[in-house]
Amino acid sequence: MDERYGKAGSQKIQDTQWIEEAALAGDVLLCKDLAIAHNPLEAQVVYMSGAQVFGLSSATLTGRDMAQWYLENEARIVAAALRADGPYFMAVNPSYGLRRIKLAYPPG
Repeated sequence: MDERYGKAGSQKIQDTQWIEEAALAGDVLLCKDLAIAHNPLEAQVVYMSGAQVFGLSSATLTGRDMAQWYLENEARIVAAALRADGPYFMAVNPSYGLRRIKLAYPPG
């Protein structure tokens, strides 16, 4: 985020904006938790922009643990991103690997 928006800008940018811009740039998104999947407005942006999102299944991890979970699942994440176009949101967990999470959009 800091590389794209600068240190000050990355703290102010709305989630909906960076999600859309990153997805349209072809980036795979790595998130610290699953909140985006459950927020209807953010989930709509994931859906409409075709984003490929991976988020950690626990929101209480230390930075070191976050990095470890992603590193342990790196091969699975790369394989999933190459295999399937978005939109999707996958939970990342060391015990079960990846699991698809239902987006809060479209409703129903």
